[in-house]
Amino acid sequence: MAQSPSQEKDVTPSAPVPARTERRTNTTNPTEQPGSGPEDLGGPEARLPHERDQSTDMTDGERHPEIEQAYKDVKRGLQDTDRGVPAHNAYQKQK
Repeated sequence: MAQSPSQEKDVTPSAPVPARTERRTNTTNPTEQPGSGPEDLGGPEARLPHERDQSTDMTDGERHPEIEQAYKDVKRGLQDTDRGVPAHNAYQKQK
């Protein structure tokens, strides 16, 4: 039910309401695009996950014995028992 103007309660905010200001943008100058300015080529550059995984500092330059054994086994002709390929094939059948 709508109240008549004489019955409306005066609602005052608990905190001052900031005045609205219009944001001004200078459209005469081109905006700077990321990477378009001078770059700091001497600074450290973040690496992508696969770059971190494949770097020698992640493994301290030492090969893991399990990986070496797996490589030797596959080279000898032994079957790879990793479940990745069968799981992938089963997933593809479900699609």
